[in-house]
Amino acid sequence: MICDRRSTCARRLARLTRGVFLAAGFAALVIGPAAAQSSIRVLVNDEPITSLDIQQRAKMMSVFTNGKQGEKDAIDQLIDERLMMQEAKRRNITVEDGEVNDELTNRARAAKLSGEQFIQALRRAGVSPQTFKDFLRANMSWTRIVRARFRATVKLTDLDVAAAVTAKEAKPEAEGQTAMEYRLQPILFVLPSGATGAVEAKKRGEANAFRAAYKGCDHSLEQVAGSPGIVVKEPVRRDVGSLPGPLKEALAKTEVGGATEPERVPEGLQILGVCAKNAIAGQTEDTVAARQEITSERSQLLARRYLRDLRSDAVIEYR
Repeated sequence: MICDRRSTCARRLARLTRGVFLAAGFAALVIGPAAAQSSIRVLVNDEPITSLDIQQRAKMMSVFTNGKQGEKDAIDQLIDERLMMQEAKRRNITVEDGEVNDELTNRARAAKLSGEQFIQALRRAGVSPQTFKDFLRANMSWTRIVRARFRATVKLTDLDVAAAVTAKEAKPEAEGQTAMEYRLQPILFVLPSGATGAVEAKKRGEANAFRAAYKGCDHSLEQVAGSPGIVVKEPVRRDVGSLPGPLKEALAKTEVGGATEPERVPEGLQILGVCAKNAIAGQTEDTVAARQEITSERSQLLARRYLRDLRSDAVIEYR
């Protein structure tokens, strides 16, 4: 199971994650002293995969697939990820810890859990959170490798997009809507590690008060002056097709110069100041979605061939 965030597999994983608490209630597995005794089971270009690695990954996959995948699937997935990370190292592609934590929070949100609830559920099922983070890091790295290598290879024509839009019944509310690009300014309200619910509630109140008084991106730094624990980040550009549904709806309702409601992120609470909204010339939400879907499908095909070639060239030793 190789996923990137926008693939069908990734969306399925996010939905399956909703069952973690239920599975944990039945499993209630604890990693005990026996698990600490680990031996090398596979070498991938001299990089080891241990029995503990396999045990942990098999538990994780079992939870996410309701027991449909086991040790063999875990070994295959770990081999693929070792190859992905080796290729990322060769190409000097890195994914920072903060990016992995953000992606974990996004996956948790898709499963209607907070990041901490998600981690607790994994632990109750006997799965180390690091196992899931390793999975995320490998697949995020692989996505970047594929994009860098095949960006110029995957080319779409207007006819490709038009055919895809025609073949798929458009949602009435999206039909004909012009696609938008947003310029957003993230503003972070930092929470200390292990903050209590009361501390978070107080910080949320501060974030909402800041949002109510917000006067636009040009005045953000002026507004935070003398307020410790608030970080104004550099503005970023996001098109409508790259936004998750809830954020897309929130931004559609937020005027330029306003800000979105606070959302929990690994470092604390974050609001997004809307600096600008620009229509993407000649594009509707349907065509943007179709273009991204076709690109994703073609990229995934090329990625599978790429990984197959890495496997055929690798020295894989089973013990």
